[in-house]
Amino acid sequence: MIKFMTLYANIALLLCVFISCQNSSHHSYYSSIDSLSFLLSNDSVNSVLLNERAHIYLSQNQLYLAKKDIDVSYSVFKNDVNMLLTKGDIYFSLNETRIAKSSWERCLKIDPNNLACREKLTDLLCAVRHMDCKSMIDTLLLINNGMISPPLIVYLKELGEYKLAVDVLDNMVSKFPNHKEYLVLLSVLYSDTCSMNQVYNSQLAEQYFENIIQLYPNYARGYYNFGKHRQNIGDYQSALSLYNQSISINPTDKQTYYNMGFCHLQIQEYTQAIEFFTKVIELDNTFLLAYHARAHLYDITKQKDKAISDWKHCLMLNPSYIPALQALSK
Repeated sequence: MIKFMTLYANIALLLCVFISCQNSSHHSYYSSIDSLSFLLSNDSVNSVLLNERAHIYLSQNQLYLAKKDIDVSYSVFKNDVNMLLTKGDIYFSLNETRIAKSSWERCLKIDPNNLACREKLTDLLCAVRHMDCKSMIDTLLLINNGMISPPLIVYLKELGEYKLAVDVLDNMVSKFPNHKEYLVLLSVLYSDTCSMNQVYNSQLAEQYFENIIQLYPNYARGYYNFGKHRQNIGDYQSALSLYNQSISINPTDKQTYYNMGFCHLQIQEYTQAIEFFTKVIELDNTFLLAYHARAHLYDITKQKDKAISDWKHCLMLNPSYIPALQALSK
């Protein structure tokens, strides 16, 4: 009778983990941890409970507690794909990519159709520029109906696979025509002026930029990307107009101010350019290129002392910065 009551109490507590503690996420996490810890006090090597608690610890960024639980779980039963998936996540968060890689590889060896493990392993291999990155993406495309995550499309771009990246995105946009990330990636791919880009198409890029702005009028990056495209093709006034719209939404983006300074420099509006590079430095006093650009402008406008001060700031940030060394040795 006592054993039956204990078993009943344990079941009730386990149900609490999944059902009863939902009034607040913070409270739920700790109620779940307490319940799991109670159950584990009576069954310390229960791999299911250990994996569940490790997963919660991971979500709370308590990585070493998560690692402790997942290591015990793995020592008990090494072939549970959910445990291997969580183990990979924990070790990846700890920057121990070798163990993360082996965990997801073991997961796929046990279950080759496990999409979550395959996606995570592919992301990892591409992030470290592994030679198998492209083949892993190809396999993922085959088993997932031509769908991959946006970061993997970026990796295709970095591999010079522009045509494949566009084909994948066309397939994804056909299914989700207003998906912001997919549209943004298409606009960036079509506007990329890299010599390897065989799909460069300024007209198509502009259509996508305009579509994104129409669909997402409060999306600062949409105006920024369009402005960067206009800047790249030498239309500096138009770029400035788009950058102004971007900073009206996101007034603390230092890269936008830097680009605005560059555009004013190109059209020889030196006073305005200095103002924008100064704004960048106010936002980030470690932005070396802003000091460089402003020093160059101070040189042009015969403000020698200010130029010297900015070149010295460059050397404070990077003692071997050659442009500053050359400028100060004149």
